Amino acid sequence: MATKKTTSTRKPATKKTPAKKSVTRKPATRRPDQNLPPTANLINSLTEDVLSIISEIDNYAANLRALDRARHNGVGIKRLGFIEAALRLSTKFPQYFPHWLTTAKFKTDLNLFNAVRSLVEVCRSLEEKAWNINIEASDMVYTDALEYYSQVQDAAQRRIDSAESIYKELFEFFRHEARETDQPTQKKAKKDFNAVLKGTKDGEVIVKNIKPKTTAGKREIIDETFKDSAQFKETDEGSINE
Repeated sequence: MATKKTTSTRKPATKKTPAKKSVTRKPATRRPDQNLPPTANLINSLTEDVLSIISEIDNYAANLRALDRARHNGVGIKRLGFIEAALRLSTKFPQYFPHWLTTAKFKTDLNLFNAVRSLVEVCRSLEEKAWNINIEASDMVYTDALEYYSQVQDAAQRRIDSAESIYKELFEFFRHEARETDQPTQKKAKKDFNAVLKGTKDGEVIVKNIKPKTTAGKREIIDETFKDSAQFKETDEGSINE
């Protein structure tokens, strides 16, 4: 008799996963350290230097209002190209100058414009850098105040003497009172309108816009929502017996 060989099925060997090493994480700092913040004496000295520069050019600066600035011609990239082309052609054909204008004056005016434009660009760069330092300084001093407030709050909760009165005075800066308005805001009215349109809320939203001829237009928004109301389905008429 032929004997059948029985083949034994072996399960594949499972690979052992290496044990995870415990990693100790350092506590995250509250904020990055500042990169060499300037001292108050240095900033005050720079302010005095800027004020001296302002007083130096104040004799030449015209007191222009917004309307006066609009009446003057501004020069951008396109107009600057036109000016340079006109100067280049005027050096070859100076006979087309008016009697009060020469090539020398044209060049002098262009040099003055380039110098003043460079001064404006330097002042803008100075303003940007000063504003960046101002942001860093405001962050530092506001964080100092928050740290002090946090300690005072903790002391007031533990009922330490004189801490409660300090906490009440500082807490007033964080109090937000809701302002009541006669008419609902557009955001709330739009939210109620969408709810009424989808059928998730009962109510009525009416928008009126009146534009009289003699006075300014008047816009009125009526926003009413009904929470408790009787609903009738599949009937035209209904009654409620009290």
